[in-house]
Amino acid sequence: MKKKLLIGAAVAVIAIIAVVLLLGGKKNKKEVIIYTCMEENRVQELKKQAKEKFKDIDVKVQSISTGNTAAKIKNEGTNIEADIIVDLETAHAENLKENFADLKDFDDSIYLEGMNTSDNYFTWVKYTMSLIIDKAYFTEHNLAVPKTYEDLLKPEYKGLIAMPDPKTSGTGYAFYLNAVNIMGKDRAIEYFKQLKDNLREYTASGSGPTNLLKQGEIAIALGMTSQGADAINAGYNFEIVQLETGAPYNTTAFAIIKGKETKDEVKEVFNWLMNEFGVYDKENYMPDKVLKDQKNNVKNYPTDLNEANMISIESIQKKEELMEAWGEVNG
Repeated sequence: MKKKLLIGAAVAVIAIIAVVLLLGGKKNKKEVIIYTCMEENRVQELKKQAKEKFKDIDVKVQSISTGNTAAKIKNEGTNIEADIIVDLETAHAENLKENFADLKDFDDSIYLEGMNTSDNYFTWVKYTMSLIIDKAYFTEHNLAVPKTYEDLLKPEYKGLIAMPDPKTSGTGYAFYLNAVNIMGKDRAIEYFKQLKDNLREYTASGSGPTNLLKQGEIAIALGMTSQGADAINAGYNFEIVQLETGAPYNTTAFAIIKGKETKDEVKEVFNWLMNEFGVYDKENYMPDKVLKDQKNNVKNYPTDLNEANMISIESIQKKEELMEAWGEVNG
């Protein structure tokens, strides 16, 4: 009996020591917090690769929309818990750049010339927009494929179109800004008032129209080119159509919160994001070219897209002006 008690006590002591060591190890493990605005599939890939790459750094990834991320930085400044921000819409990054560290010590030579225009943030991705259509529906109903903004006003498309709301989506805003740059603000506002008659709905997110297309609820999505390619690769009978005036686009940025650049673990993760995961993300999810040697591994992604007129895409002042005007369209 005495022997059993001694054995039991020894096991308990070993268990306690193991717990203490485990907790001590966790306490001493360095931590880096990333806020990201990427889509969920890309976020999961980021988490997986970070876990595989960093054994001595606890990389915590939190998904927060670009608008909410910008609002948190604006309210909390450099006291925000995040160390690194990834995939923030560039207009917001430009507006909030005083909260970001100077990146002059990081080598950004992998980028195309002129791609990085600030010392406080680097480009994360560039993403284009196109019309994505349901080919089967168009064939069945003998519809002509739209090629211009004006084509979308045709009565035969009534109820068949979805567009992201420019107030909540960078994708929707890119379509809106492109139309303004082509038509002028007043004419563009009148255009979108007319287009509203043909819309099934405005969606809150940029992926919303493509999701409605997949569900068979619409036949024309104003959406991200990458999501159109993903749907085609998944077996949907869709077609990606470039507007005759070119493909609208937007860009996102990544940065270090000012003051966090003094931590070696933050610099290590940031370098990895730029030179390894960032390359993977662009080549396998968002292949519009921003790097010198960037490859395109996304099947059915158009290689002949022409850039649309996107003057002022990185101006928060222009965006605020146009958001106020958008109230005439959608309240």
